[in-house]
Amino acid sequence: MIVLPDDVLDSLIGPNLDPVAAAMTLRQVGASEPADGLRLLAELAGRTADLESSDPAVVAALLRGIHLLALRGEHADIRDFDPAIIQAVEQSLPENCLNRFLLLHLLAIARTEESLTLLMAYLKDNPPTNWIEAAQVLSPLMQYRDWPVNVVFPKLFDAIEHQAIASPSLDLGNYVTRLKLMTPHPATEYVETLNRLLSAVTRRLENFEEDPSTLGDDVPTVQERLSQAVSLSVSLCDALGLIGHEASRPRLEQTMQLRHRRVQCEAAGALARMGDTNGRERLVSLASEPSARLRVIAYAEELGFEHEIDMRYRTEAALAESEVAIWLAQPDRFGIPPTTVEMIDQKQWMWPGFNDPVDCFLVRFHFDLGQRSYSNIAISGPAVFALACDVADMQVDDIYAIYAGWQAEHDDIFTVPAGEVNKGQARIVEELQVHLDRAGYEELKPELFCVFLDEHAAVYTATREGKPCRVLTDGLETIHIPLGARVRPLQPVDIWNLYKGRKVLRTFNRAAGINLPESLP
Repeated sequence: MIVLPDDVLDSLIGPNLDPVAAAMTLRQVGASEPADGLRLLAELAGRTADLESSDPAVVAALLRGIHLLALRGEHADIRDFDPAIIQAVEQSLPENCLNRFLLLHLLAIARTEESLTLLMAYLKDNPPTNWIEAAQVLSPLMQYRDWPVNVVFPKLFDAIEHQAIASPSLDLGNYVTRLKLMTPHPATEYVETLNRLLSAVTRRLENFEEDPSTLGDDVPTVQERLSQAVSLSVSLCDALGLIGHEASRPRLEQTMQLRHRRVQCEAAGALARMGDTNGRERLVSLASEPSARLRVIAYAEELGFEHEIDMRYRTEAALAESEVAIWLAQPDRFGIPPTTVEMIDQKQWMWPGFNDPVDCFLVRFHFDLGQRSYSNIAISGPAVFALACDVADMQVDDIYAIYAGWQAEHDDIFTVPAGEVNKGQARIVEELQVHLDRAGYEELKPELFCVFLDEHAAVYTATREGKPCRVLTDGLETIHIPLGARVRPLQPVDIWNLYKGRKVLRTFNRAAGINLPESLP
């Protein structure tokens, strides 16, 4: 940890800053003690004039650093922190300063009557404009139950007119209703407003299904607006189902006719909760859709008719397929469910980060994107993840290994870019390069120096027999990956993950007495 000087803010706030000095100081802030976060926030509150005249980008980066330090520290310190200090800083931020929402997030983490009263005022008068940021602000209230619900509800719904706030505020209302922290649903008196909102967002999604350009002229804009519309419709359906007002039934029936599976599922679940037979039947039928399956099962179990779900959709393999489909459909990934998913292998491994054997699943997925397609193999079980590189033609156990390597973390397992190695590391890279040269590799160019506990390896681009490849060696084991065959070839870090994943799986599973497959080198 770095000890920050007393005058650390002098190079970060105020007019006429040196950007190079500011960047160096921000790095020092990031490496300092967790307690420095709230200390710096308090110092900012005492220098509001300098703060107002500061570079918005530098202040935004400083807020990010302060926030991360506060999260690394004791949450009790945040709870004891004076909300008036956060208010003073927020009111003095320079115009167009990003990351303001991180200050609101600290108010929610504090979750005292004073901090939440201040937060509700901010959300009504000057809320985040990004719905993901708004969701992050309110997320601590869905992680704890020790906060005054009556301070938040129904006052939070005064901000529901703000598009970014609508969905996360309803989600929080649904959460406190399910936990019986508040009865009836805190949005009950707003049911007419919610019905109108659901009709509006349903029409928007209907128009999108007819003509995607209604949500924008470029893919990122369409994806962002579609994600926000889907999120709002899901939250509305859940809220209206929990409220159970008969006037909501026609709106939910209309929403259930949309083609979007997640939205269909939520509308059907809301209707089923209200005793609607058609909603219940539609919900059960949606279990065949991987992207909706987990939610369908959760609703069926909550409402007591899980026995109606076909058992083939409740197997471990079916649930793994669903987890992958949901992960891929998230807004920051593909934004839509895959065309197909199929579990291709299941195996129990001792896995990095776990003390007991873990059931691991490899799931092949495919996207049919009209003139283009995309496919790969993801993992489910210890984590749900899909690498960017193409692993589809690798041996099954090497696919497990590359994901194990991706997930394995240790202070003494790391890499250094070839251009940043020190003299000792450079000497090892040269020695390993000689080893590869003797093995028939040519045009060797180092890319990555790798350390696995007390062992060293390096990754190179090269040619062998005139064909381009990427190769890793530690002097004993060599991994050769041709570069010409894949559209998305393994990058240096991917080969490193494969290497360390093999070592981790061999070490962990032999120690546990688990027989290793013959295909794992």
